[in-house]
Amino acid sequence: MPSTLADQREHARHYIPASETDIRAMLDVIGKERLDDLFDHIPEDVRFAEAADLPEELGYEELKVRLAEIASKNRIGTSFLGDGVPDLVPSPVVAPICDIRNLTTAYTPYQPELSQGTLLAHWIYQCSMARLTGFEAVNASLYDRSTSIYEGICAALRMCRGKSAALIPETLYPGDLEVLATLAKGTEIELIRVPTDPETGLIDRKALEAAASEAADRLAAIVFPQVNTFGLIEDVDSLADFAAARGLKAIAVIDPLLLAPGGLKAPCDFGQYGADIIVGEAHHLALAPNFGGPGLGLFGVRFSSKDRNGVRAAPGRFIGKAKDSSGRDCRVGVLSTREQHIRKDKATSNICSNQAFIATLVGAALLHRGDEGLGQILVELRDKLATAIAQLTRFEGVELAFPNSISYHEVTLKLSKPTEAVFAAARQSGVLAGVDVSTRVEGGRQLLKLSFSNRDQPLDGLLAAFESVFGAPQNDSQSLTEVATQQKRQVAPGLPSYSAEEVIAYYKELGHLNVSPDDGCYPLGSCTMKYNPKVNDWAAALPGFTDLHPQAPIEDSQGCLMVLHEIQEWFKGITGLPGVTTQPLAGAQGELVGLKLFQAYHRNNCENRDVILIPRSAHGTNFATATMAGFGGKKGKIVYLEADNEGRVLNEDLDLRIEEYGERIAGIMITNPNTSGIFETSFKQIAQKIHSLGGLVYMDGANMNAIAGWIDLNELGVDAVHNNLHKTWTIPHGGGGPGDAIVAVSEKLIPFLPGYQIEFDGDSYTPVKPVKSIGSFHRHWGNFAHKVRCYAYLLRLGREGVRRMSAIAVLSARYLHEQLREDYATLPTGSDAEPRMHEFILTLKNEDFAALESVGLRKTDAAPRIGKLFLDFGFHAPTVAWPEPLGLMIEPTESYSKAELDRFAEAVKAILQLIKEHPQALISAPHFTCIDRVEEVEANRDVCLSESLETLPILNVARIHSSELAKMTVGEIYAKIVQAIELPVA
Repeated sequence: MPSTLADQREHARHYIPASETDIRAMLDVIGKERLDDLFDHIPEDVRFAEAADLPEELGYEELKVRLAEIASKNRIGTSFLGDGVPDLVPSPVVAPICDIRNLTTAYTPYQPELSQGTLLAHWIYQCSMARLTGFEAVNASLYDRSTSIYEGICAALRMCRGKSAALIPETLYPGDLEVLATLAKGTEIELIRVPTDPETGLIDRKALEAAASEAADRLAAIVFPQVNTFGLIEDVDSLADFAAARGLKAIAVIDPLLLAPGGLKAPCDFGQYGADIIVGEAHHLALAPNFGGPGLGLFGVRFSSKDRNGVRAAPGRFIGKAKDSSGRDCRVGVLSTREQHIRKDKATSNICSNQAFIATLVGAALLHRGDEGLGQILVELRDKLATAIAQLTRFEGVELAFPNSISYHEVTLKLSKPTEAVFAAARQSGVLAGVDVSTRVEGGRQLLKLSFSNRDQPLDGLLAAFESVFGAPQNDSQSLTEVATQQKRQVAPGLPSYSAEEVIAYYKELGHLNVSPDDGCYPLGSCTMKYNPKVNDWAAALPGFTDLHPQAPIEDSQGCLMVLHEIQEWFKGITGLPGVTTQPLAGAQGELVGLKLFQAYHRNNCENRDVILIPRSAHGTNFATATMAGFGGKKGKIVYLEADNEGRVLNEDLDLRIEEYGERIAGIMITNPNTSGIFETSFKQIAQKIHSLGGLVYMDGANMNAIAGWIDLNELGVDAVHNNLHKTWTIPHGGGGPGDAIVAVSEKLIPFLPGYQIEFDGDSYTPVKPVKSIGSFHRHWGNFAHKVRCYAYLLRLGREGVRRMSAIAVLSARYLHEQLREDYATLPTGSDAEPRMHEFILTLKNEDFAALESVGLRKTDAAPRIGKLFLDFGFHAPTVAWPEPLGLMIEPTESYSKAELDRFAEAVKAILQLIKEHPQALISAPHFTCIDRVEEVEANRDVCLSESLETLPILNVARIHSSELAKMTVGEIYAKIVQAIELPVA
């Protein structure tokens, strides 16, 4: 029998621990006969008549067998692939840290008192990267290198007001160039391509100078790689000086691994002044290729006495040092006034769910390896490169493609025979013989690039393949050119090294400072903090998935392509929409995909539509996404829509906006169910109004956990919708990411879908580019490891489980709301009679607000301060003060039994009793976490973003740990809080 609550969730059917008796009792309380009746207020014409035609559910052990079989369809050979996705042996600390559930499943650390584990893990990543790069402000990660480059350009444009262009060299990876083009299309940003010099394989300097001169009046930045698409070292010193001399921002694309001792110069030392912005990929410091994702986008800016303002133009999240109200050292998110949840359309980026947990793993791996371990990896890469060059260039017809340029860990060879002949011969020996880079430069030559790693890469099979194509070796070999002194790192970064045991033990302690959905109700509204099955992580860690490179041949990637195809087809059935893309990396990027599809559709119809309508209560990402897509600024307009008393779109206001903007309207974005937990019952009529104008309808699917399998989005009139796989479909939040998403679309948008559609002919899976594709949002296949997790969940749900999952989520919320509605007021005011879906918003009654005022707290202080009392009862706080400033948004999900919901309701009532009888408790809360309330204002006033890691940050210990609070009765906790108020302890 399962021994813990987490075990009960893991082995329950559909991961729903509520018994049939529980379900019957909860239905009785809310006055419903059947689960189907939970949806009886929704118009019947938009509801599915029955469950979608999806596969039947698999048992737990059957699931493991099926996934192991699929993973085995992939063929992992000796690989000389790399090409921007290096394949390193992960540090031994990575796998154990991936098993620390309170790190992997915790939410974004907006409640710092109960998130110090995540915050410190991100702090360690920031500090390590600051050491490696010399940049004082490295954020807690972005999606991947491609999006980091684009975000770097956007940041440079903010720093250089009035400018609109950046120089982009074609020596970047083609996948990165494609993503940049996709993101810039339809915006005011101009990307000016600079060609490659065919002789050197480096940026063409004459072309660079000509482009800079021609665009001087509108130019803000130049992007350049330290190591380019051919594995060659660019002249970073002269490029940085080139930028400085023209007043441009120098955006350096780096690989942080290569900055280790014995490696390349740190970007802070490029030229006379250093680079201004750094971007790059860092996932390989912790992870195997994972078929290309999750990645880890590196982003940094200078934050020194000479430049304190660049950080405010940067995207993403920064962690800073802070003090709590008792003077304890702690960490907290800082500079958040740049982010979407505060700035909406004025935010520096729409990215909110970043790659936080991958950053956690990279920070841990760097602690383990330190300078010495990283340096040893570089020695091995260089040795392998030198040996390969010496042996391969002995073949007649094989020579260095760019003999006058310098390679560090990769080499591009010029061949006298087609590269395909080498690939075919090598594959016979189970060898992946690198990447064909012939089309990346003019000249029509046959060019093969080989990459080297610290994995086992015997040359025997590769040499045999070359001999079969070129004959026996007979020439004198060419040799590896040494890296020039001025290109090398002269002083070690100063990363200390800790034993694997020390690192793992430390990160386990970090986990103790967080709280997990494993442990009990995690009521964070709008974020769907449901249980994340452990078997999903097991599946994603199968070597057949983790060790496959994204550029492996299609015939070697059939298992991965099968997963993507199956997800693609499942979500067509779940949403009712006929097209799906699996490429988006997060819900926010899913929104961007949708709006980019809208733009492409209208362009194809030769229409210039520049207005997007968004309800005022929408997620902040909606507004930031609209700006990023090009609807902000001079090229468009974001129009806010007002809400009615139920939080729904106010139809009268919508009609006024339609009358005002007419055929300028490109589309509308509506969250459904909305952020008040109420279904938009007039959604279909709204869609018909927008469609009659030629506009399109985007549904924000953040709340799909309430309606999945029940509502036919095609009948509803939806043209595009994202599903947050980390909300509804059990991807762990990881302390802020990686997130993941799919986007489903109507028939009219299918020709424009990004990335690849996976087609199955009954025998094999093939990726096919849609005919009018808008491009790519990821240089490969998206966050593939998360697609495996999602697929594992879908297989356990089956056709019945999808509907049962969302119905129990709604039932849990209705039941909990029924328990609390007499004690608390419900928001929006006047909406009491409206059936809630998966979440609801509570607030205090007027007489209870008066109790807070008696101890000097304003109404606007109420929700954030009450949130801290939830921490005292061992729960994460609800979403506070959004979308209602006085509200507490509660979402219980389907992951908890009736007994757990009852205990949570008892705690929420006890909080109200505290407010009535001991209102001063809100001033001193929280009382049992490892720190007191954080002094966030001071942390933002005197910002500190990194420090030395010679000693690891000291950990404060929880006064009463959440696991201990879970064993206590609510009454016992109440008494402890009262005691803490009356007898404060330092």
